[in-house]
Amino acid sequence: MKYIFPLLTAGLLLSSAAQAQTKLTIPPLSPATHIRQDFSTSYIDLTYSRPSLRGRSAFGKLVPNGTVWRTGANTVTKVRFGEEVKIGGQVVPAGAYALLTIPDAKEWTFILNRDTVQWGTYAYKPDQDVLRVKAKPTKLAAPQETMSLTVENVKPASADLVISWDRTQVALPITADPDRIVMAQIQEAMRGEKKPYMAAVQYYFNAGKDLTPALGWLDEYIATNPTRYNGYYWKGKLLQKQGNNKEAIAAANKSLELLKDDKNEVAKAEYIRLNQEVLAAAGGKK
Repeated sequence: MKYIFPLLTAGLLLSSAAQAQTKLTIPPLSPATHIRQDFSTSYIDLTYSRPSLRGRSAFGKLVPNGTVWRTGANTVTKVRFGEEVKIGGQVVPAGAYALLTIPDAKEWTFILNRDTVQWGTYAYKPDQDVLRVKAKPTKLAAPQETMSLTVENVKPASADLVISWDRTQVALPITADPDRIVMAQIQEAMRGEKKPYMAAVQYYFNAGKDLTPALGWLDEYIATNPTRYNGYYWKGKLLQKQGNNKEAIAAANKSLELLKDDKNEVAKAEYIRLNQEVLAAAGGKK
């Protein structure tokens, strides 16, 4: 029994010491990042770790030319496409891929590989490649300390995946076919009960499509929303684009008439301006 107290005391001291330890958080040398960029009708998603120069030279030294690179640090860089895209004219199905590269002074090779959980490229298997395409690097005016992988020049149907590090930048063009997807969605939606009239009308207008179906949808929208000024505004806008200025002026004036009772002063001012633009384009009075 005489040993019980010392043993209990030692146990309590060890427990207290463990509880008193402070959590140690060290800044990572290659911090991880996650980027999700809206693109086409879905997105491009990037997950990677960002190495820094720290007094070193990147390509040809730290990253040897002509060898497969993880395109970052730690685990391989991952890219996920929310829909089917094309890269270098090749179709890439929606899904996640390892983004590997082979840097070189005059030409880079971009690789999409099915193995998205490999550490570095030590277990890289070429037979898991989905795609290989070439791209030309360009020289940056000033060195970039930390590697970045971004989605630039984003348009409805195209974007560039851009790697920048040290004095090197290289872009991978990506294209999509949002029109095929949107048109199928509109066709399906217009068979339903809740029809997305305004979204469909605006898409037809902005995409430069035949406006006849869109004007039919506007007539349906106005029939069920006779006091909504936005329907008449868009009708005037479409009619003016078709060259039917007389009816465009009538629709814009009807929109302005309905705006008089609107309590939202911000929206009211905006739609007054927009209708005035239609009237001016159609040759009517502002």
